[in-house]
Amino acid sequence: MFANSLNELLMWLQQHPLLALLFVFLVAFSESLIVIGLILPGAAFMVGFGALIALGALSAGPAVVAAILGAIAGDSLSYWLGEHYKQALKIRWPFSAYPGLMDRGEDFFHRHGGKSVMLGRFVGPLRPIVPAIAGMLGMPRSRFLLINIVSACLWAPLYLLPGYLFGLSVNLASEFAGRFLLLLALVAGVIWFVVFILRQLFLWLVPYTDRLFYRLLLWSQRHPLAGEIPAAIVNPEHHEVRGLSLLALLLLASSGLLVFLYETIHVPLFSNLGLLIQNAVLELHNPPFEMIMSALARLADPTPALLSASITLFWLLLNRHRQHKLIIGHLLAVPVFPILLMLLPIGPSRLFSPAAIMSLSLYGFLLIALARDIPARWRLRFYASGASLIMLLMFARFYLAQITLFQLFAELSLSTIWISALGIAYRRHNLAYKPTRTPYRLLAVLLLVLGFYPVIHESPSSPQAATVEHYSKIKKEDWLRQGWKTLPRYRHDLRDQYRFPMNLQWAGSLSYIQKQLSKQDWQRVQRKPGRYLNWLKSDAPVIQLPIPPHVHEGRYESLAMVKYIDAGEQILIIRLWPTTIHISSTKNNDKPLWLGSISRLEPITHFGIRYLQTAKNVNLDPQLTKLGKHYQAIIKHRTRINADNGTVLLLSEL
Repeated sequence: MFANSLNELLMWLQQHPLLALLFVFLVAFSESLIVIGLILPGAAFMVGFGALIALGALSAGPAVVAAILGAIAGDSLSYWLGEHYKQALKIRWPFSAYPGLMDRGEDFFHRHGGKSVMLGRFVGPLRPIVPAIAGMLGMPRSRFLLINIVSACLWAPLYLLPGYLFGLSVNLASEFAGRFLLLLALVAGVIWFVVFILRQLFLWLVPYTDRLFYRLLLWSQRHPLAGEIPAAIVNPEHHEVRGLSLLALLLLASSGLLVFLYETIHVPLFSNLGLLIQNAVLELHNPPFEMIMSALARLADPTPALLSASITLFWLLLNRHRQHKLIIGHLLAVPVFPILLMLLPIGPSRLFSPAAIMSLSLYGFLLIALARDIPARWRLRFYASGASLIMLLMFARFYLAQITLFQLFAELSLSTIWISALGIAYRRHNLAYKPTRTPYRLLAVLLLVLGFYPVIHESPSSPQAATVEHYSKIKKEDWLRQGWKTLPRYRHDLRDQYRFPMNLQWAGSLSYIQKQLSKQDWQRVQRKPGRYLNWLKSDAPVIQLPIPPHVHEGRYESLAMVKYIDAGEQILIIRLWPTTIHISSTKNNDKPLWLGSISRLEPITHFGIRYLQTAKNVNLDPQLTKLGKHYQAIIKHRTRINADNGTVLLLSEL
């Protein structure tokens, strides 16, 4: 479904090139516009456009021109606003919301003069500010326009280039694991977007926190009973234990109510949306990403989180940290709420895992506690890195089908509420704290522990891994007549869904198939890591070029056999994947049915990388395998689609 949607998007862009170019222009225009460029993730869009150029969905020349014109227009409008309003621009909304940024832009312009328009194009936060500052300070129009055009001509190709290179890598990787790169890009994009939103929310809330805490204190004084919780969190003079205990009990009661509603009320919209997203992710499953996600999911266990907390406590005591008692007290309070959650009855479909909430809460509090010793200029990035890691852990569990989407949000919400309360209480009761030396050694040890834990710890079994495949039997005559049509016709590719036809179906044991092919000079593909270096050798013999695995339905092929004809002038390869069908015959010995392809490989060179690419099609001939008189080979035909001639070879023992 997801791959089909991507193909449809690429086809739509190819069919509506003017609309696509207009969108490129508008993004470049908005990204260069004063203030709007701070909010719009224009750089991410430009990387995406570059990838679409590499995939053939956008024409390179027109797209670059559209981006250049958009950048010129956006900067020119910003310059006009600065020239027209002068210093009054600073006191107008929304520019008045960024006084510090406007001052930084002005200082930057004074230091670099006209060069600031060129340099500012490539300096993150100042990019959409500098043109307005140039107009505000009276830079000559002709000089600004000249520098504006030159900088835009440099900016557009440079920002499109990373996406273009990524698109080329997808083109190469689609031979074996294109879904890995796509999934990697999607996860990185989602995490970047969430961190971006959290950062903007943080910057917006910071100026109002003192006022908010003051109002909470006033409210807690007017409502002594209900105000016990906010007073314990925000009042530095208030004892915390009672208030935080009340909060834990309140969260426990709320969680119990949430569990009851989850078990008794079925909301089709939520469940269907969760299934839709989970199925889309399931379609992108692939072995390399599964290995990474399995490692990350192990970090969501309480063991590595408790180990990290223990190491931190030991470091605090060893270094006689001035606030170690306060940190230890709050750190020991972190598991209270998750332990209370274990008292709730567990229904047939569990809404959340107390163990996962404990892990997330421990990681979250360690992040808050250690951030006090991080220099202020790096603190926001430290928070962003920690939040990204936590989101990766949760996505890993979702990817492995250990939790549903609704369960993911439930665990994140409960953990966030609990750790926010503990974190604010710790910070408010520690107002006089002065940062000490940055704990680089502690951070390095924690990273090493978290990095090595998944390697030495056995992967927990996921629901996906625990599933047992059920096989269906079909008579050999029925399979040869019509049953062969029920199997997938293609191994879907990201760019071209008709690129990899499944033109081979083989009934027999895998070991016997390999044995028979070996007798006919077919060799099992050797996947030695060192061979991948031959991609960089333009004169490497084709026999020495690596043959990476292909992915179908989230798994690599079970068998890959290659045959070199005429010293590598022609290369044939057979790949086989298991199916859930067994072929029964009159001899009462069922044979597993394997689905795969016979294809031809041809060397191709892109940007100095020489690799073997699967040819569009191959003329099937029963003599390709030359299995002898003990095998039955039948050619079947489907309707021709594009380059796929619809030919399918069926092989079975007599």
